[in-house]
Amino acid sequence: MLWYKKLYTGEMAEKKRFAIIQKIRSGAVPASAYVIVPAANPRNLLDIYPAAEVCTPQEEERRRQAGRELLILGIAWGYQDALQLAGRMVDEIYRATGGFDFRSYLGLAEYDSGVTE
Repeated sequence: MLWYKKLYTGEMAEKKRFAIIQKIRSGAVPASAYVIVPAANPRNLLDIYPAAEVCTPQEEERRRQAGRELLILGIAWGYQDALQLAGRMVDEIYRATGGFDFRSYLGLAEYDSGVTE
């Protein structure tokens, strides 16, 4: 699992930021935690997943065996917080670039070796 160096955090998650990150890293993922990752489908911009589904040790091992890593761009506490955070990210990129080239704006090329989702 890779973490974006300028990790985005939802408003509800901000107070619990370090606790959420530690729990995700340890595999004891809270049910209310969500992660925002680059979209698996090139027609989309971002994917939102419950962290409890994609940040388990079993999922990590499955991705490792496939030679891929999950790149976490943002964390949120609850689905509404995740939706608001994703919207904020899209808005920021559009205002800065006039477009939706997430990969360039966020500098994701440095994470490209084996990154999935």
